[in-house]
Amino acid sequence: MRLQGVRRFHLARDVEEALSLLSAYDGRGALLAGGVDLLRVPGREVEGLIDITRMGLAFVDGAGGRLRVGATTTLTEVLESPDTAHYAGGVLAEVLRAVAVPPLRNMATLGGAVVSAHPWADLPTALVALGAEARWVGDTEGRGSVEELYQGEFRGLFRKAVLTEIRFPPWEGAFAYEKVGRSATDIALLNACCGLGMDDGTIAWARVAVGARPERGERLPWAEEALVGQKAGPALWAEVGRLVESKVEVGDDRRAGGTWRRHTAGVLVARALARAAEKAAG
Repeated sequence: MRLQGVRRFHLARDVEEALSLLSAYDGRGALLAGGVDLLRVPGREVEGLIDITRMGLAFVDGAGGRLRVGATTTLTEVLESPDTAHYAGGVLAEVLRAVAVPPLRNMATLGGAVVSAHPWADLPTALVALGAEARWVGDTEGRGSVEELYQGEFRGLFRKAVLTEIRFPPWEGAFAYEKVGRSATDIALLNACCGLGMDDGTIAWARVAVGARPERGERLPWAEEALVGQKAGPALWAEVGRLVESKVEVGDDRRAGGTWRRHTAGVLVARALARAAEKAAG
């Protein structure tokens, strides 16, 4: 454990108490749920740890075709919920099975994944594709799409606020997720999440997101526009795959090169679209 200077541990009873403690520590306090990121951030000086796992924020609710997940719900709890299995073609279960290993999923929380939002992570790409909405309490209650949050300085927001839940809208269709890593439990070298709504074989709506580029997952509106109104089929998936390969913004890092990422992005999007269409038709 790399945390330095921890002197006090608090068990917050509700959101108001957690916020009060955060304010009192003035930047030297940290919220604790799963604790995965607290363990991995090097050299962070934290004087007070504030446990928020007893505030009633661990739940999964799939009423009305939507999905509501409390911020302190572990990834394992989300994965094992029947509501998750039925939502949007079961894509969240696909994504969560691709996240690391069971012991880490037993610790990590969905709220922690939203707030940390590592560029190579699996969940941010899916959250953006699915149009997930975050809700939080700070000076006032707030809410906003995860996609919009990731375009701004969201980490500063959550140093002074408590994320309470993540809401997923209903979709009349299905999504699929694809990932390439060095092993089954490795972080992503590249990932993609795609969704389709079908109307008698014609695509009514589309969502396409690519992540670990090595930047964080983002939607590709031009790819979505190329799909809507077209007849679903292998030729279309191949055409859009080529379009993605020609236009997607990718980069190099020590784990993979931009040329490889650009080609692989087209392949992953084509695969995800094909599986999403199969789910939606079924």
